[in-house]
Amino acid sequence: MTAETSRYRQLYPFRRSIQESSVLAELREFLVSSPGKLVSSALVLALMFLFVGWFASAGQLSRTEVLRANLTDFEPRANASQVLYSSLSTANASANAAFIATGNNNDELYSSYLAAIATAGRAVVTSATSLPADQNRAHADLNTIATYLPVYTGLVETARANNRQDNAVGAAYLDSASTVMQNTLLPAAQEFYYQENSGLRASHDQFAQPPYAVYGAMAIAVASILFAHRHLTHRTRRSLNLGLLVATAAMTVALFWVVIAGVTSVSFSARAQDKGADAVDALTTARTLTQQARSMETMALVQRGGGTPAVPQAFTQSLAAAEASLGTVNRSDQAVDVDVDAARSAAQRWIAAHQQIASDEATGDYLGATTLAIGTDPNSAAIAYQAVDTHLTSAIERARTLYRDNVNTARASIAFSGPGAFVLCCVAVLGIGMGYYPRIREYR
Repeated sequence: MTAETSRYRQLYPFRRSIQESSVLAELREFLVSSPGKLVSSALVLALMFLFVGWFASAGQLSRTEVLRANLTDFEPRANASQVLYSSLSTANASANAAFIATGNNNDELYSSYLAAIATAGRAVVTSATSLPADQNRAHADLNTIATYLPVYTGLVETARANNRQDNAVGAAYLDSASTVMQNTLLPAAQEFYYQENSGLRASHDQFAQPPYAVYGAMAIAVASILFAHRHLTHRTRRSLNLGLLVATAAMTVALFWVVIAGVTSVSFSARAQDKGADAVDALTTARTLTQQARSMETMALVQRGGGTPAVPQAFTQSLAAAEASLGTVNRSDQAVDVDVDAARSAAQRWIAAHQQIASDEATGDYLGATTLAIGTDPNSAAIAYQAVDTHLTSAIERARTLYRDNVNTARASIAFSGPGAFVLCCVAVLGIGMGYYPRIREYR
């Protein structure tokens, strides 16, 4: 026997006694005992409730933040893109009409053109300053508009200068300006509008479904406390445990609060999409189609007055497409319903006036056609178009208000459910302590 082996045998009983009396051994012995099992159960439930409370609070606050960003970021940018697109279309129609007008009517139409250009410029600035730096395609579209808008206005001014001097080349300059608008500016504005509208919908879609993960976690917590109450009742032969009843009530209230708030919020979110975002999209499409029809109508007269034959027009097709777009608008709101019906009625008057314009042109009455196209007579195309545009603009503003109101309601309905659920989970933790502590003391 070596000296090292002899030393190990002498120390072995001492080491064994240290291991057996260590904290881990005592803890292991305590955990397998009846009071240890009760303490373990209480700790597991308490930690579960704290986690569930944090998870529910974080989830609800995250959804609230999504709705806040929707209202303060995505929706204003989508609206600015809609204004930009519509303003450019309005500017083109007004420039064409002002070119063939005379006297005070010319001044009014030119003022309308300038106002539309100014509105488009403000929309470009608003969009560019609020657009995230990583949206390269959107920035490219805005750069295209910022680059070619001065080109367009320069061609319009050149056309007006030549028109004042009765130079026939003025019509050619205006035709070039309209080409820049139709082939460059409006496509870029339309693409920008589609991108911003898609961003708004993507933001909104994050809130399209209830937070099932939160519901599931809270339901598991409620089931766990019910199971713990049943087990403790069976073990201690006591039918009721006040502390666990408090915990059960707190978790049940928290579950119902979060579920009801979530379902309510999703419901209002769906209303915002149906009555707001979808309606704005359809109404904006209808408005731009009517503006394009107006540009076609006035440009035909510009070309005819310049000595060139008018190109085949898609006036009827544009208004038919606008009517189809209006048919998709949710008609549950009375204000939107009234404006849509009024716009349709004005469109019928416009079609009748346009048919008379075409008839006058066919018979060589260019002056009569021009007067009917841009005049102030109640039966003129200008008055009918203005009524269509006014009612569609009003409907768009109303639909936008409906969207923002419903999203605000969706946000408010869950604003306090997350923090409230966390507080109730903390109450449940106190209930766990109240319920288990007396049972544990009985083993002392």
